[in-house]
Amino acid sequence: MALFIALALSTLAAVVPTIVYTLTFYWADRYEREPRSLLLAAFIWGAIPAVIASLIGEVALGAPLVTDPLSLEAALVEGAIIAPIVEEVFKALALWWLFTWMRHEFDGVLDGLVYGALIGFGFAMTENFFYFIGAFDEGGFVNLTAVIILRSVVFGLNHAFYTSLTGIGFGLARGARRPLIRFMWIAAGLSAAILVHSLHNLGSTLASITLAGFVLSLAIAVGGLCLLVITVLLAWSHERAIIRTELSDEVDRTLSAQELALLTGHWRQPLRRRAGKQAGRMALLVELAIRKRALRHAREKRSAELHEEIAQIRSQLAQA
Repeated sequence: MALFIALALSTLAAVVPTIVYTLTFYWADRYEREPRSLLLAAFIWGAIPAVIASLIGEVALGAPLVTDPLSLEAALVEGAIIAPIVEEVFKALALWWLFTWMRHEFDGVLDGLVYGALIGFGFAMTENFFYFIGAFDEGGFVNLTAVIILRSVVFGLNHAFYTSLTGIGFGLARGARRPLIRFMWIAAGLSAAILVHSLHNLGSTLASITLAGFVLSLAIAVGGLCLLVITVLLAWSHERAIIRTELSDEVDRTLSAQELALLTGHWRQPLRRRAGKQAGRMALLVELAIRKRALRHAREKRSAELHEEIAQIRSQLAQA
């Protein structure tokens, strides 16, 4: 009976916070929300394939490097070096796929942050469940409760934070014209994700022998939350500026002054529930602004495609 209760608690503690965090990040993508199918695919990649691949990779890399699996040295090598590199690389593969093959749905920093967060939440949900079961096996309900509080609450955003850094790198790369600059942004984002992941794991490992280790991990978590909030606020401001710039000359032709004010005014307004056609029209206006901006910076090959997309959006707006 106790095992059944522990399984139920572990499942709830892994799933419920994940739902709350995921909905929060979905809400944060306020102007142009990504297709739910792609968000779900990102989440599933993090929850299943990335976890399995990371486990295999960590075992394969750790076996020749670790002589005493129970030693502090082994814990440091596996936790602070091998795990961050392997896990962040496998999580980043989904971002690379979205960036390369779903470019129409990957427009900038906020998109990268949201996709990265969903991948991270999926990964954390699966990983947390097994950690919870292990905690119960080692120390019963007291240990299980402590681990739930730490992994689901105190450090609940960590994996989302790590992979969001990679996503931000991909988002910045989207606006770069030169291939080398795009590569550098992506490499910088992935390197940052690996670094902060490594520092957190280092602190968690050292926490068993010194309070400074826990303080380090806590500082990473708090700093990560602050960075995510700041990035979202800056992305909102940037997207609002794009809409204002690209749609100002469309007033009284494609949209009304009231609609432009609605899109660029008070921050809550784009989040209001709107019925049918109005909701679709507002989404099309945002798409028009994004495509017009992309056209300004596009190369000749991409320009023809963007002109066609813009024409289609205008046609849809006229029908709406």
